[in-house]
Amino acid sequence: MILKEVPVWDRPREKALNEGIKSLSNAELIAILLRTGVKEQSVLSLSQAILAKLNQMNDLSEITVNELCSIKGIGPAKAITVLAGIELGLRILKFAPEKIKLNTPQRVFNLLKDELKPLKQETLIALYLNVKGELIIKKTLFVGTVNLIVIDAKEIFKWAYKHSASAIILVHNHPSGDPTPSQQDLQMTKVLLQQADALGFVIIDHIVVGDRFFSMKQQTNLFNC
Repeated sequence: MILKEVPVWDRPREKALNEGIKSLSNAELIAILLRTGVKEQSVLSLSQAILAKLNQMNDLSEITVNELCSIKGIGPAKAITVLAGIELGLRILKFAPEKIKLNTPQRVFNLLKDELKPLKQETLIALYLNVKGELIIKKTLFVGTVNLIVIDAKEIFKWAYKHSASAIILVHNHPSGDPTPSQQDLQMTKVLLQQADALGFVIIDHIVVGDRFFSMKQQTNLFNC
């Protein structure tokens, strides 16, 4: 099957635009790098041949232009394009920051205290974790007044979905220095827990930061329901 015979919505570029780049298979990602196929061989067929060659390699950093050019339909230009993509991925992995494991409220407090304690307005940060409890991304989502913050639950869960997070930790500050949650804090957390459960997300704690921290998971019954 040549690429023209593939439905438009299933072609790699169109699929990436419509469903996001994470929806693509490895062969489809390579197809985007190659851009075009050759006579009697579609770009997807070439991609699958390259993928088969890569799967034989124990160390991707060792693959050469000549090895890629041994694949029918792959010339030096296409080989260099694939090698550039591999090298970029390897460099990103090499310099990726070490994963931070946030399995205790103390670790969360240590991570955010210097950022939150000086603030004069209540600010809510969401921490999105992978299945190992490691930080994927930190998002500052809402900024309020000196003693009030308004939360939009959709914004919290949007980022969890976008980053395929397994769990969420909510953290906000009390500029007064007293981390004891207000009744509004407790009620808001109760509602967010219910909404998260309905949507299939897990909020594992809501921590208030002041001169010290208050863990609603450890110090209230909200998370036992």
